[in-house]
Amino acid sequence: MNCFISEEIFNWHSQGSTGCLNNENIKECYDYLNHAESLIVDFNDKFHTQDLIKNLKYVVDKRIKQIERIYNFKSYFPKQHILETYKQLGIVKGFVIRKLFTIRNEIEHNELDYSDIEQCHDLLDTVWYFLKSTDELVYTTDVSSEFNKYLENDKIWIEIDVIEPKIEKAKIRGKVKKDFIEEQASLNSIEVENVKISNVEDELIYFNGDIVLTNEVKVLIAKKLFINKILD
Repeated sequence: MNCFISEEIFNWHSQGSTGCLNNENIKECYDYLNHAESLIVDFNDKFHTQDLIKNLKYVVDKRIKQIERIYNFKSYFPKQHILETYKQLGIVKGFVIRKLFTIRNEIEHNELDYSDIEQCHDLLDTVWYFLKSTDELVYTTDVSSEFNKYLENDKIWIEIDVIEPKIEKAKIRGKVKKDFIEEQASLNSIEVENVKISNVEDELIYFNGDIVLTNEVKVLIAKKLFINKILD
């Protein structure tokens, strides 16, 4: 059978997360960033600034590839720029980084004579913050988390397990009040299929099933399991 539960579970207190280490080389991005910084230290002419821009763009591209290998966030909104997707997910504010992309493209394709050393300093800082804000995302991934709240003297809880970071499957189980499970979709509800329900006591039931993974639901899960930890 299928049923529906409220998205409000993502506002419950979260604890008991479990996760895994990701096999990505975080240090390598910083090696290229340090090289870019050395171009400012040894600044002589416009060629240093142009090389610096190309190196910073490479650093951002490399980190995006790391993130996408793990999560494939681009598949959520395949028609939009990846930085727009990251902005939508709350990973990063993409305006300045998009500016870096624009300058690099102008240098590469339109032979822009670029030598703004002050802006280079700003872009260097921006890329450093981009790496720092996504290090934890690349290093480890939460694949399971328990959401709970107290109801009178009883704790009700729901656990979501996404199996692996690309969220191709998502298991859900929990102990809730009977009226928390609905037969019809309502505003801001999540569909669950292959549902099994058993009585626990009084008005409480135990249930488990598979979450129907629409893009909207994937975004909710990704924000709560993966992204909130880098914002805490």
